[in-house]
Amino acid sequence: MTMSTLWTSIDPTVQKWLLDNPGCVVLPRTLVNRVEAATGTSMTADRHGEYLLTEEDLRFLKERRRAATDHTFTPAGVRRDEHADALDR
Repeated sequence: MTMSTLWTSIDPTVQKWLLDNPGCVVLPRTLVNRVEAATGTSMTADRHGEYLLTEEDLRFLKERRRAATDHTFTPAGVRRDEHADALDR
């Protein structure tokens, strides 16, 4: 399963964590457990119980971040979503 297909079933706390941590490519075990409990699906976790986000997952999350981010500038003149753009480089 991909994040895009599970998104509407995922706990809002997990959704927020995924959007607030754009540099992460691994979903921690505690969040994997919450996703599995909420969706009734089994994620392919590694031996530590963590889930490696796929390229498709990362693209989806990037799109969600951009859609959710206010593209206005901070008082310092920095775009609020600039940290996410830096990950594309």
